[in-house]
Amino acid sequence: MVVPFMSIYCVKQLHFSIVQAGVVMSLFGVGAISGSFVGGKLTDKLGFYDIQVAALLSGGFLFLLLGYQQTFLTVCLGIFALSFCNESFRPANSTAIAHYSTPENKTRSYSLNRLAINLGWAVGAGCGGLLASVNYHLLFWVDGTTNIVAALLY
Repeated sequence: MVVPFMSIYCVKQLHFSIVQAGVVMSLFGVGAISGSFVGGKLTDKLGFYDIQVAALLSGGFLFLLLGYQQTFLTVCLGIFALSFCNESFRPANSTAIAHYSTPENKTRSYSLNRLAINLGWAVGAGCGGLLASVNYHLLFWVDGTTNIVAALLY
């Protein structure tokens, strides 16, 4: 929910320049790429279950923490750390799908996972727009809380 509105949040709420908002979003991308790489390496060493739970928990708390950052430097550090942790989930999740799927339903399993991701982005952005119209900080709280609840239910 937070990511689609992060640029708007930076400009409208935190009064960053457009260039600063672009830097923030660039750091999100760098963190995501780095997190996927490290998440894959850690999944090979520690297993997919622990990495998924750790990614959800750390991402949830980082969403909550990021909502309180006000300076350009702390937002940059926070968004990098958040995307790093969140994206470390993906390789572990793909490994879990491969582990639990049979050869006959592996393609269907990956397809359903991708559908769920796309549906989550669509519904999350819609709900995020409603929450942002009330208060931007609700985005961070709802996104963080849902990550933490998902980790606890996992």
